[in-house]
Amino acid sequence: MVNNFEILERNVDDIKVLKVVGELDALVAPKLKDKITKLVDGDSTKFIIDFEEVTHINSLAMGILRGKLKVVKDMGGDIKLIKLNEHIKSIFEMIGLDEIFEIYETEDEAVTSFK
Repeated sequence: MVNNFEILERNVDDIKVLKVVGELDALVAPKLKDKITKLVDGDSTKFIIDFEEVTHINSLAMGILRGKLKVVKDMGGDIKLIKLNEHIKSIFEMIGLDEIFEIYETEDEAVTSFK
């Protein structure tokens, strides 16, 4: 099976916006982990992850996100999520991740929340 997965990165001020495209499953979740780790090692602590084009997420990927959230928060930063579709939002709510992540509809709302 071919997984068309990519992470598009751009900056909004000092915030790293990561747009995830494709299925966030066990095969590709470590790529997201490595990307965030590399950015944190480069002193980035403010992240917005755009889920608009994520079609699926599994438990490994959610665990990675949770772990990276703790690392970033310990450094005084945060990871905020935007544009979750109803299916993915319901998964986050079912396992309680909506309680630890700030979830926004738009990028502008998430950017403003960092100020």
